[in-house]
Amino acid sequence: KNDINMKSIGFVILFSLLCWSVKASYLLVPMDVKQTNHLKAYGMMYWILDQGLEGYWLLNYRGGSFCFVHTKSFEKECITRGVSFEVISVSEFNQIRAEIADPEINQEVMKLEKAPKIAVYTPEFNEKGERIQPWDDAVTLALTYAEIPFEKIYDREIINGLLSKYDWLHLHHEDFT
Repeated sequence: KNDINMKSIGFVILFSLLCWSVKASYLLVPMDVKQTNHLKAYGMMYWILDQGLEGYWLLNYRGGSFCFVHTKSFEKECITRGVSFEVISVSEFNQIRAEIADPEINQEVMKLEKAPKIAVYTPEFNEKGERIQPWDDAVTLALTYAEIPFEKIYDREIINGLLSKYDWLHLHHEDFT
């Protein structure tokens, strides 16, 4: 009788694990022609990281797609933002990773774990003394549209030692000289 109970418990555990693995899935956010809103897709990945979760950047795979664990709330957020996505199984994700791991192709899986603190090096006022608006600067416009938080910094903030607060500083091409 005790042996039958142990077999029953083992069967229940095995069945539960099997059901969980069948339900487990990922959201693949393609960055190729299937993506209807590339900027919002970047913002979606940032949002996932900002929630304290991790995701994957599939470099050179379908335009540099993103992948993260599927939940109904993440799916809803993609729909709200107008971001195209595909629900894929764990085995499909593992197959993609195996394909990317082939040294003969120029692809890589990058695990993303932290949302970077972003700064854009830009003045508050233009040469005419007018306040710079978001639409005057392509980078701040793109980040704003993508819903990726950033701060504007300029000479004063750098002189005051605030540069170390940021993980990523965007410099416009004319500022490299």
